[in-house]
Amino acid sequence: MKDILISVDRQKSEIKWIIACFCASFLLNVASIIAYQTSWSEVYTQWIWILIIWCAFYALSVALRVLVYLIKRLF
Repeated sequence: MKDILISVDRQKSEIKWIIACFCASFLLNVASIIAYQTSWSEVYTQWIWILIIWCAFYALSVALRVLVYLIKRLF
């Protein structure tokens, strides 16, 4: 089998996407704490939900990037 090589630029791009998705999910948690006027302890007690939303955001970003790639490839 052939080895699959991922370029350094691609790795950096994916890390940026992962960090952006994490920041978005964390800020969404902070916004919900402010909107619902709950305790700030939820910033660290709700990590499982932040991780779930993080994964969902990342999966959505991958799906959208694949869709854009396919549309560009089509035209």
